[in-house]
Formats: sequence, C-alpha cells, structure tokens
Amino acid sequence: MKNLFVLISIMVFFFNTVAAREEYREESIDNDYSNEIKELASKEKNLVLFFHQSGCPYCDKMRSRVHPSPMVVDYFNINFVMMDSNIKGNLEITMPDGTKGTERDFAKKLRIRATPVYIFYNREGKQALRITGYFDEKSFFYAGKYVVEEMYNTKKSFFRYLQEQR
Repeated sequence: MKNLFVLISIMVFFFNTVAAREEYREESIDNDYSNEIKELASKEKNLVLFFHQSGCPYCDKMRSRVHPSPMVVDYFNINFVMMDSNIKGNLEITMPDGTKGTERDFAKKLRIRATPVYIFYNREGKQALRITGYFDEKSFFYAGKYVVEEMYNTKKSFFRYLQEQR
C-alpha cells in the first residue's frame, strides 16, 4: 500500500510539472489564426505555429526535449503562444492572412514539406522568422529572442544572430 502511495505521488508531481512547464502551448478555440494574432498582440505576445506531421522523429524530439526545457518555457510563457498545425490535417482554419482552408492547404501555401517548421509571427501578423528542423533548446530560445528583439527588422539573419550569441 505504501508503494502505491509513493507511485501515485510521483505521477501527480510529474503530470503537474509537465503541465506547468508548457503553458505557452495552447489550442485555438476557433482555429482562426488571424484573430489569435490580434488577441495575442493585445496581451503583448506573439504567435508561433508549430507545423508537424505524424511519425516525424524530429517533431517528437522537439516536443519531448526542447518545448519543456525550463529555459524555453520561462521565456516563451512571457512572450509567445505556440499552436500546432498538422501539415496533412483536414481541420478547417483561418490563416493569418484571413484565407480559409484546411491545415493541409495552409502548409501547401507556405510550401512546407519537411517538418518540424516553426513560423513566428509578429504582432502585425507578418512572418518574423521561419525555422525548419531540429533546434536544441538554446538555439530555439534564441529564435524567440530574435523575434522579441525584432532583429528581423535589421539586415542580420537569424543564423548570423545565432552565431553571435554563442
């Protein structure tokens, strides 16, 4: 009986910790990304769309290793909300430019073929940064910082910025 209590206590702690660490990840209620961007701008936050597909090992690595990293969570909770989009999905959405279609249509429009892809939007709904592939937690953190500091408005590329941070 004592072992069962210990096991339950560990499970409760683990699930509460994981839930608390990924607060910046949300689901859209109405799947209208243009409205999400406006709503987040009023809260001084930016939208990040995480494009993924089923069976993608790098998407799974990002979810399990990078998204819950304390460095990422602390910074992203303050500055971003991240939402998922399945590049092969049939969910009806409204894209940031107001166009309606499916997640698949959106991925085609953005020419997303490989995953994971992260698109960071600024508060005006313009694409501020697009990164493709696996990024370690430090690099992903700096991607967020690049957007928050509006480095995309300079002539400095994200990868140059990233080199300067190391």
